[in-house]
Amino acid sequence: MVQQLSTVEAFAHFIRGAITLFFVFWCFKLYTYRHRNRMMRLLFYTTIFLAFSYIKDSVFLFAQWKNSLWLDDFVNTVDLLFIPLVSAFFIEATNPGYPTRRQLAALLSMQALFIPLFLIFSDEIVVFCAFSVALVVAVATMYLVVVFAVRYRQYIKLNYSYKENIDVAWVVVSSVAFFSSLFVYNLAFDYTTWLSESLYNIFSMALWTFLFLFSRRHRVIRTLKPVENEDEQATEEIEEPKSDDYVVSLNYILAVKLEQKMSQDKLYLNPKLTITDVATAIGTNKTYLSDYLNNTLNTSFFDYINNYRINEACRIIDAMPEEGRKSMVKVAEMSGFNSKSTFNRSFQKVKGVSPREYLFRLRGAIQKLE
Repeated sequence: MVQQLSTVEAFAHFIRGAITLFFVFWCFKLYTYRHRNRMMRLLFYTTIFLAFSYIKDSVFLFAQWKNSLWLDDFVNTVDLLFIPLVSAFFIEATNPGYPTRRQLAALLSMQALFIPLFLIFSDEIVVFCAFSVALVVAVATMYLVVVFAVRYRQYIKLNYSYKENIDVAWVVVSSVAFFSSLFVYNLAFDYTTWLSESLYNIFSMALWTFLFLFSRRHRVIRTLKPVENEDEQATEEIEEPKSDDYVVSLNYILAVKLEQKMSQDKLYLNPKLTITDVATAIGTNKTYLSDYLNNTLNTSFFDYINNYRINEACRIIDAMPEEGRKSMVKVAEMSGFNSKSTFNRSFQKVKGVSPREYLFRLRGAIQKLE
C-alpha cells in the first residue's frame, strides 16, 4: 500500500527539487565565468559541490534509508566539506590570493579526514568533532572577511574614485547571513521538520541568488599592496631625508599640477579614474600623490575627486534653464559619477543637502529674485 504524503512533506520535497535544479542551473551559468578570476573559480567549484550534495540526498527518498541515523550522520559529515570551500570563496573576495592553494588543501584535508574516521568508528563523537572543526572555520571566516573588507575598502578609497562593482560590502552581508542561517538552522532544529527544511531552502535560494548576481558584477582588485615597482624605484632614489624646504617645494609643485589637471583638463570626469591615472598625468607616482592627499590635504583620493565632481554637478544644475532641468541621473553622469547612489551620498557629504533639496532651494532663490 502506498503511503500518502502530507501537504507539508510534499511541499518540502517540491522545494528540495527546486533548490537542486537551482544549483544545477547555476553550475552551467557559472561555467563561462570560471576563468575570469580565482574568486569565480572557487564559486563555481562551491556550486558544483552544493548541487552534488542536494542530488545525493535523494537516497533518503527510498524507504529503507529514509530513517537511517547512520546514513544521516555520514551524509552530514560529507556535506561539511562545503564549509572550507565557501570560506575560501568569501575570503578570496575580500583578500585576493588568500588563502593559498596549500592552505585550502590543508583545510579540505582536515575536514575530509572525518569521513574515513566515521566509516571506521561510526560514532557520534566523530560527527561532533567534524561539526566543531567546521564551526571554528566558519567563525574564523566571518572574522577574517570583516577585517579584510575594512582594509579592502580603505584601499579602494585611497586609490579609486569610484566603488561600483569593486566594493565588497555584499561579501560581508552574504557571508554573515549564510553562516548565521546555517548555525541557527542546526541549533534550532536538532531534528529537522519538513517545514523548517522548506523555509531554510527557500531562504538559501534567495541568499545564493543575491550572491551569484553580485559575484558576476564584481571586479576583483588584483593587488592590495601599496608598493609597486615605480614606488620602489622612487624609494631607492631618496637616499637621505629631504629638508622641510624640499618637502614644501614638492608639495607646491604637486598642488599646482594637480589643480591644473583638475580645473583645465577635468580628469575627474572620467568615471573610472584611479590614483595611478592622476599620478601619471601630473608626472609623479602614486606614493607621493597619496602622501600629499592624505597628510597635506587630509583627505582620501575618493573624497578629493568626488568633491570636484560635486562642484561640477552644481555648475551643471545652476546653468540649466528652469524648463530644461535634467534628471539627477543625467547630472551624475555628466559630472563623472557612474552611480546615482554614490552621487547622492557624495552630494550630501559635500553640500549638506541632497541633490533634490539643492535644486529646490535653487528654484526658491530664483523665484525670490524674480
